[in-house]
Amino acid sequence: MSLWSLSVGASASVSSVTGGTGNAAAQRLIDIGFRKGQTVSCLLQPGFGAPRVFALGNATYSLDKETADLVILTDDRPS
Repeated sequence: MSLWSLSVGASASVSSVTGGTGNAAAQRLIDIGFRKGQTVSCLLQPGFGAPRVFALGNATYSLDKETADLVILTDDRPS
């Protein structure tokens, strides 16, 4: 699932960032810490397609859908 699909209050681990090193947005996500194994949480979903707010480590990021869809997550919830 992509980062954009994460519900408010939910957490998951980053599986990968798509787009490769040729994609500036993907490279920026990697540079700021969206790396495999990192835990990310959704803090706010304002609606109407507005950017959502995510927590990663001690930082908070506001990402639009196009950028958040580059981050692929592994669902950590028990089956």
